Amino acid sequence: MAIVLLAVTFFIWARVPFFIIGNLAADLTSNFVIIYLCISLSGGFLISFYFVPFNLKLAKNIASIKDTSKAKSFIYLQTILIIGCSLIFAIVLILMNVLQL
Repeated sequence: MAIVLLAVTFFIWARVPFFIIGNLAADLTSNFVIIYLCISLSGGFLISFYFVPFNLKLAKNIASIKDTSKAKSFIYLQTILIIGCSLIFAIVLILMNVLQL
């Protein structure tokens, strides 16, 4: 279900990192690395919101297997997902910039 929602709402969540966060970061600094970092992290953060219910179920299972807290497992999973989505978002940004799309 999350994949379907991501595909349907692509233009909504992709617009926020590009235009709002990008312009805010550009107003604060002129360093392109920091601007791309802010855009990719905010994109990864927004994409990871779609997978919160899945991560909660997975964190509950991992917490019972490893005998740790559910919150610690959830934060770990969500952090990994945010970083992974940010990397994918950054690769797409760089490819779009290189190919001039």
